[in-house]
Amino acid sequence: MPSPRASLLALGLLAAASCHLSSGHLLAPRYLLGISTGPSFTVLGATLYADRDLHYRDAHCLGVALAGGHEPPMLDGGRVELWVVGGDPIGRVDRSPDGRYHAVVRTALEPGTRVAGNLVGSNAIPAHRFRTPAHVPRAVERIKPDAGFALHAGEGLPVTWRGGDSSHVAVVVTVSHGSADTAQSGWLLTCVVPRARGRFVVPASAFPLARLPTNADTVTVTVAADDRVEEEEYALDVTPVGSAEDQVRGTFAR
Repeated sequence: MPSPRASLLALGLLAAASCHLSSGHLLAPRYLLGISTGPSFTVLGATLYADRDLHYRDAHCLGVALAGGHEPPMLDGGRVELWVVGGDPIGRVDRSPDGRYHAVVRTALEPGTRVAGNLVGSNAIPAHRFRTPAHVPRAVERIKPDAGFALHAGEGLPVTWRGGDSSHVAVVVTVSHGSADTAQSGWLLTCVVPRARGRFVVPASAFPLARLPTNADTVTVTVAADDRVEEEEYALDVTPVGSAEDQVRGTFAR
Protein backbone atom coordinates (compact mmCIF):
# COMPACT_ATOMS: atom_id res chain seq x y z
CA MET A 1 0.00 0.00 0.00
CA PRO A 2 1.40 3.40 -0.91
CA SER A 3 1.04 4.85 2.60
CA PRO A 4 -0.63 3.99 5.92
CA ARG A 5 -3.40 6.50 5.24
CA ALA A 6 -4.18 5.23 1.74
CA SER A 7 -3.97 1.65 2.58
CA LEU A 8 -6.95 -0.59 2.33
CA LEU A 9 -6.19 -1.87 5.76
CA ALA A 10 -8.50 -1.95 8.63
CA LEU A 11 -10.57 -4.86 9.74
CA GLY A 12 -10.59 -6.26 13.29
CA LEU A 13 -12.88 -7.19 16.15
CA LEU A 14 -15.00 -4.68 18.01
CA ALA A 15 -13.95 -3.24 21.29
CA ALA A 16 -17.37 -3.66 22.82
CA ALA A 17 -17.27 -0.52 24.91
CA SER A 18 -15.99 1.77 22.20
CA CYS A 19 -17.11 0.49 18.79
CA HIS A 20 -20.28 1.38 16.94
CA LEU A 21 -22.29 -1.50 15.45
CA SER A 22 -24.97 -1.39 12.78
CA SER A 23 -27.60 -3.85 13.99
CA GLY A 24 -28.99 -6.33 11.51
CA HIS A 25 -25.93 -6.32 9.23
CA LEU A 26 -22.97 -8.64 8.92
CA LEU A 27 -19.70 -6.99 9.77
CA ALA A 28 -16.73 -6.68 7.45
CA PRO A 29 -13.99 -9.35 7.64
CA ARG A 30 -11.62 -9.20 10.61
CA TYR A 31 -8.32 -9.99 8.88
CA LEU A 32 -7.15 -8.43 5.62
CA LEU A 33 -4.27 -9.10 3.24
CA GLY A 34 -3.50 -6.47 0.62
CA ILE A 35 -1.72 -6.16 -2.73
CA SER A 36 -1.30 -2.77 -4.41
CA THR A 37 0.05 -2.86 -7.96
CA GLY A 38 2.14 -0.19 -9.69
CA PRO A 39 3.74 0.10 -13.15
CA SER A 40 7.05 -1.43 -12.04
CA PHE A 41 6.49 -2.58 -8.45
CA THR A 42 3.96 -4.17 -6.13
CA VAL A 43 3.28 -3.27 -2.49
CA LEU A 44 2.30 -6.03 -0.06
CA GLY A 45 0.75 -5.66 3.36
CA ALA A 46 -1.81 -6.75 5.92
CA THR A 47 -4.19 -5.16 8.42
CA LEU A 48 -4.62 -7.03 11.68
CA TYR A 49 -5.79 -4.49 14.28
CA ALA A 50 -6.16 -5.29 17.95
CA ASP A 51 -9.67 -4.95 19.39
CA ARG A 52 -8.72 -1.92 21.45
CA ASP A 53 -7.65 0.05 18.38
CA LEU A 54 -10.78 -0.37 16.27
CA HIS A 55 -13.26 2.35 17.25
CA TYR A 56 -15.87 2.04 14.48
CA ARG A 57 -17.09 -0.93 12.46
CA ASP A 58 -20.20 -1.62 10.43
CA ALA A 59 -21.08 -3.67 7.35
CA HIS A 60 -18.76 -1.62 5.10
CA CYS A 61 -16.60 0.77 7.10
CA LEU A 62 -14.12 0.77 9.95
CA GLY A 63 -12.36 3.57 11.74
CA VAL A 64 -9.16 3.95 13.74
CA ALA A 65 -7.35 6.88 15.30
CA LEU A 66 -4.04 8.11 13.90
CA ALA A 67 -1.39 8.97 16.48
CA GLY A 68 2.00 10.42 15.71
CA GLY A 69 1.03 10.33 12.05
CA HIS A 70 0.63 6.53 12.07
CA GLU A 71 -2.02 3.87 12.30
CA PRO A 72 -2.00 1.58 15.36
CA PRO A 73 0.39 -1.39 15.22
CA MET A 74 -0.94 -4.68 13.90
CA LEU A 75 -1.34 -7.94 15.75
CA ASP A 76 1.26 -10.59 14.95
CA GLY A 77 -0.48 -12.95 12.53
CA GLY A 78 2.67 -14.64 11.33
CA ARG A 79 4.06 -14.37 7.83
CA VAL A 80 1.94 -13.19 4.88
CA GLU A 81 2.58 -15.02 1.58
CA LEU A 82 1.19 -13.88 -1.79
CA TRP A 83 1.51 -15.47 -5.25
CA VAL A 84 0.22 -15.50 -8.83
CA VAL A 85 -2.25 -18.33 -9.34
CA GLY A 86 -0.51 -21.01 -11.40
CA GLY A 87 2.65 -18.91 -11.44
CA ASP A 88 5.47 -17.50 -9.34
CA PRO A 89 5.44 -16.13 -5.79
CA ILE A 90 4.89 -12.38 -5.57
CA GLY A 91 6.51 -12.01 -2.17
CA ARG A 92 6.11 -12.43 1.55
CA VAL A 93 5.84 -10.04 4.48
CA ASP A 94 6.77 -10.44 8.13
CA ARG A 95 5.60 -8.14 10.90
CA SER A 96 8.19 -5.45 11.60
CA PRO A 97 9.32 -4.62 15.16
CA ASP A 98 7.04 -1.54 15.16
CA GLY A 99 4.00 -3.64 14.22
CA ARG A 100 3.72 -3.02 10.46
CA TYR A 101 3.13 -5.38 7.55
CA HIS A 102 4.64 -3.63 4.53
CA ALA A 103 6.97 -4.69 1.73
CA VAL A 104 7.74 -3.50 -1.81
CA VAL A 105 8.81 -5.95 -4.50
CA ARG A 106 10.06 -5.21 -8.03
CA THR A 107 7.28 -7.11 -9.71
CA ALA A 108 4.68 -5.62 -12.05
CA LEU A 109 1.31 -7.38 -12.32
CA GLU A 110 -0.82 -6.81 -15.40
CA PRO A 111 -4.58 -6.12 -15.08
CA GLY A 112 -6.46 -9.40 -14.96
CA THR A 113 -3.65 -11.31 -13.23
CA ARG A 114 -5.13 -13.70 -10.65
CA VAL A 115 -3.51 -13.68 -7.23
CA ALA A 116 -3.99 -15.53 -3.95
CA GLY A 117 -2.55 -15.47 -0.47
CA ASN A 118 -1.92 -17.16 2.82
CA LEU A 119 -1.72 -15.98 6.42
CA VAL A 120 0.56 -18.34 8.33
CA GLY A 121 -1.17 -17.47 11.61
CA SER A 122 -0.10 -17.30 15.23
CA ASN A 123 -1.45 -17.69 18.74
CA ALA A 124 -3.32 -14.41 18.18
CA ILE A 125 -4.80 -15.12 14.73
CA PRO A 126 -5.68 -18.47 13.12
CA ALA A 127 -3.98 -19.40 9.85
CA HIS A 128 -5.87 -19.06 6.57
CA ARG A 129 -5.09 -19.97 2.96
CA PHE A 130 -7.37 -18.36 0.36
CA ARG A 131 -9.25 -20.85 -1.80
CA THR A 132 -10.57 -18.21 -4.22
CA PRO A 133 -8.29 -15.81 -6.12
CA ALA A 134 -8.72 -12.08 -6.65
CA HIS A 135 -7.60 -10.29 -9.81
CA VAL A 136 -5.61 -7.16 -10.52
CA PRO A 137 -8.29 -4.57 -11.41
CA ARG A 138 -8.37 -1.58 -13.68
CA ALA A 139 -8.71 1.81 -12.03
CA VAL A 140 -12.04 3.56 -11.43
CA GLU A 141 -12.62 7.27 -11.99
CA ARG A 142 -13.68 9.35 -9.00
CA ILE A 143 -16.56 11.73 -9.76
CA LYS A 144 -17.61 13.02 -6.33
CA PRO A 145 -16.68 14.60 -4.02
CA ASP A 146 -15.18 17.55 -5.87
CA ALA A 147 -12.08 19.41 -4.72
CA GLY A 148 -12.96 21.92 -2.02
CA PHE A 149 -16.01 19.99 -0.78
CA ALA A 150 -17.23 20.55 2.78
CA LEU A 151 -18.15 17.92 5.36
CA HIS A 152 -20.10 19.09 8.40
CA ALA A 153 -20.52 17.26 11.68
CA GLY A 154 -23.66 15.12 11.70
CA GLU A 155 -23.65 14.69 7.90
CA GLY A 156 -22.87 11.75 5.66
CA LEU A 157 -20.37 11.99 2.80
CA PRO A 158 -21.65 11.10 -0.73
CA VAL A 159 -19.06 9.47 -3.01
CA THR A 160 -19.53 8.52 -6.69
CA TRP A 161 -17.31 6.87 -9.32
CA ARG A 162 -17.45 5.20 -12.73
CA GLY A 163 -15.60 2.63 -14.81
CA GLY A 164 -13.34 -0.19 -13.70
CA ASP A 165 -13.81 -3.95 -13.52
CA SER A 166 -13.20 -4.69 -9.82
CA SER A 167 -15.71 -6.33 -7.53
CA HIS A 168 -15.51 -3.42 -5.06
CA VAL A 169 -14.32 0.13 -4.55
CA ALA A 170 -12.40 1.35 -1.51
CA VAL A 171 -13.17 4.78 -0.07
CA VAL A 172 -10.54 5.97 2.39
CA VAL A 173 -11.28 9.13 4.40
CA THR A 174 -8.92 10.98 6.74
CA VAL A 175 -10.13 13.78 9.02
CA SER A 176 -7.28 15.80 10.51
CA HIS A 177 -5.90 19.24 11.30
CA GLY A 178 -4.13 20.26 8.12
CA SER A 179 -2.85 17.87 5.48
CA ALA A 180 -3.24 14.16 6.18
CA ASP A 181 0.38 13.76 5.08
CA THR A 182 1.70 15.94 7.92
CA ALA A 183 -0.98 15.63 10.62
CA GLN A 184 0.14 14.05 13.89
CA SER A 185 -3.36 12.95 14.88
CA GLY A 186 -6.52 12.19 12.97
CA TRP A 187 -9.34 9.80 12.14
CA LEU A 188 -8.85 7.16 9.43
CA LEU A 189 -11.97 5.57 7.95
CA THR A 190 -11.91 2.81 5.32
CA CYS A 191 -15.04 1.64 3.50
CA VAL A 192 -15.14 -1.18 0.92
CA VAL A 193 -18.37 -1.30 -1.12
CA PRO A 194 -19.60 -2.97 -4.33
CA ARG A 195 -18.30 -1.15 -7.42
CA ALA A 196 -21.38 -1.68 -9.61
CA ARG A 197 -23.45 0.69 -7.47
CA GLY A 198 -21.40 3.65 -8.64
CA ARG A 199 -22.10 5.48 -5.40
CA PHE A 200 -21.95 5.25 -1.64
CA VAL A 201 -22.76 7.55 1.24
CA VAL A 202 -20.31 7.29 4.12
CA PRO A 203 -22.69 7.43 7.11
CA ALA A 204 -22.56 10.32 9.55
CA SER A 205 -22.13 7.79 12.36
CA ALA A 206 -18.73 6.91 10.89
CA PHE A 207 -17.42 10.33 11.98
CA PRO A 208 -17.85 10.19 15.79
CA LEU A 209 -16.97 13.63 17.15
CA ALA A 210 -15.43 12.09 20.26
CA ARG A 211 -12.82 10.42 18.05
CA LEU A 212 -11.97 13.39 15.81
CA PRO A 213 -9.20 15.86 16.69
CA THR A 214 -10.71 18.91 18.38
CA ASN A 215 -9.02 21.14 15.81
CA ALA A 216 -9.92 18.98 12.78
CA ASP A 217 -10.44 21.12 9.68
CA THR A 218 -9.37 18.99 6.70
CA VAL A 219 -10.91 15.95 5.01
CA THR A 220 -8.96 13.86 2.50
CA VAL A 221 -10.79 11.28 0.38
CA THR A 222 -9.21 8.57 -1.78
CA VAL A 223 -11.35 6.44 -4.13
CA ALA A 224 -9.71 3.31 -5.58
CA ALA A 225 -10.68 0.13 -7.40
CA ASP A 226 -10.56 -2.87 -5.05
CA ASP A 227 -11.00 -6.46 -6.13
CA ARG A 228 -11.97 -8.25 -2.93
CA VAL A 229 -12.33 -11.89 -1.98
CA GLU A 230 -13.97 -12.68 1.36
CA GLU A 231 -13.66 -16.06 3.05
CA GLU A 232 -15.10 -16.39 6.55
CA GLU A 233 -13.38 -13.68 8.60
CA TYR A 234 -10.60 -13.03 6.09
CA ALA A 235 -10.36 -10.78 3.03
CA LEU A 236 -7.87 -10.38 0.20
CA ASP A 237 -7.86 -6.94 -1.49
CA VAL A 238 -6.06 -6.05 -4.73
CA THR A 239 -5.87 -2.37 -5.72
CA PRO A 240 -3.93 -0.23 -8.20
CA VAL A 241 -1.39 2.11 -6.65
CA GLY A 242 -3.16 5.44 -6.30
CA SER A 243 -2.65 8.50 -8.49
CA ALA A 244 -3.21 12.18 -7.76
CA GLU A 245 -6.61 12.00 -9.49
CA ASP A 246 -7.81 9.38 -6.99
CA GLN A 247 -7.51 11.79 -4.05
CA VAL A 248 -9.36 15.01 -3.23
CA ARG A 249 -9.25 17.39 -0.29
CA GLY A 250 -12.03 19.34 1.41
CA THR A 251 -12.86 21.00 4.72
CA PHE A 252 -14.46 19.80 7.95
CA ALA A 253 -16.51 21.86 10.36
CA ARG A 254 -18.10 20.83 13.64
